[in-house]
Amino acid sequence: MSKSLSPEAVEALRRLNDVGVGQHAPKFAQSVKAELLASGLVAEAGDDEVEITCNGRQYLSGDCD
Repeated sequence: MSKSLSPEAVEALRRLNDVGVGQHAPKFAQSVKAELLASGLVAEAGDDEVEITCNGRQYLSGDCD
């Protein structure tokens, strides 16, 4: 799985990865959110928030090619 993300999207994904259980996810620009959703690296979590998916965690760990 090879996905080229903008630097803003990669930073947003890293920030989402650091969110703990029960914490609110940080807000991102709509374009960044749309990029991550389209890539399948985040999922809608309600109230205009997103949460990182397993694919997102794999992307950050470098387990995807």
